[in-house]
Amino acid sequence: HPRREQHRSGKSSPIQHSYTKLQAFVRSICRFHVDPKAATHKSWPLTTATHHCIMLAARALRRQAPRGTRSIGYKRVLVVVKFTPYEAYTQLKLQGKAPKALRWERLKERHANHQACVEQVVSVAKREADSVTVVSRDALSRHHVDDDVDLLISVGGDGTVLSSAHFVDSQSSDEPRGPVVLGVNSDPTRAHERLGACSRTSDERRSLGALCFASARNLEDVVPRAIRGELDAAIQKRHRLAVTIRGSLSETRMPPALNDILVAHPSPAAVSRFRLDRLRNDFCPSPDDPDEFSFNVWSSGLWVSTPTGATGVMASAGGDMGVDVNSRDLQYLVREHLVGENDDVAFVRDKSHGFVDEEHHLKVRWNSQHGRVYIDGHHTAFDLELGDQVLVSSHAAPLRIFSNVV
Repeated sequence: HPRREQHRSGKSSPIQHSYTKLQAFVRSICRFHVDPKAATHKSWPLTTATHHCIMLAARALRRQAPRGTRSIGYKRVLVVVKFTPYEAYTQLKLQGKAPKALRWERLKERHANHQACVEQVVSVAKREADSVTVVSRDALSRHHVDDDVDLLISVGGDGTVLSSAHFVDSQSSDEPRGPVVLGVNSDPTRAHERLGACSRTSDERRSLGALCFASARNLEDVVPRAIRGELDAAIQKRHRLAVTIRGSLSETRMPPALNDILVAHPSPAAVSRFRLDRLRNDFCPSPDDPDEFSFNVWSSGLWVSTPTGATGVMASAGGDMGVDVNSRDLQYLVREHLVGENDDVAFVRDKSHGFVDEEHHLKVRWNSQHGRVYIDGHHTAFDLELGDQVLVSSHAAPLRIFSNVV
């Protein structure tokens, strides 16, 4: 309370000064003022209204402040923690459903490494920040990532970063809002476990950590400096995919994709039938625009990726990984396209893989009985029906994330 602070110190404190400024702000808007000394039970409704106005004003001023230029660091931190395979399989074991071939000692060791990293991150965050909230990745929801959160620390691997990013400002399409994301790889692969150095009977590789700025090996040095704002020069603005699904009676906006999306039949052995269109954003067809096309596809599905995701599954599928990470162009690739005997082979081959700039978007008209859209992996998905349309563009809100990529 500002008056208590003044009473303790004997002079006007920064809190008192801020409180006075907010009172003036509220008076200029609402044209009324409640004197705390004259407050009675009859004036409490008005007092409460004034208090709410002050809090709204404080939040508005906080949002207007440029976060990238602050020198005081990040005060409100949200830590998102991965749910480990050991925890998941332990639950299955209690139900009698755990696979018999599980290597429990290995899972337990990796779980212990992860937990130790989580404890370190939380300890550092509580030491450096004013407020720290810890939430499991599976329990994370939109209300956790409110306007007051400055920094979101994801502890796990790339999958935890991707899942956490889905809750960071999916509404605007201009400048990024919401907290900055800092990824911490809680259990990086050891040198002796890398491919080629391990035995043929096991695969000890762990999360690559391509989206993680820190790891369990260096978090004691990196995380405190990041919270203090000393590493803000490493923050990059990464563009994301906007995905909208139009059904016969509804329209659904999916979370923005930082890496990629997959449009395919739920069964990998089934044929994915759809029509693929590349259209202008103003929906005004131009016969002279070489970037517009439309053709029917029988395939194993469709990949669409951002420049951030170009080095992931898109590269594995045969796409172009040499993409400028700052570009807004999205890349698409039809998986295992079946070319019919009556098709223009050269045209189909040419259009099965390419790029879409920010003035155009992709439209997928689903022509199979069942389908599914996967956002940044298999955890976030939406079922498709015959006739549904999937619109994909680069006009999602960018994400601010600490990155080692130059």
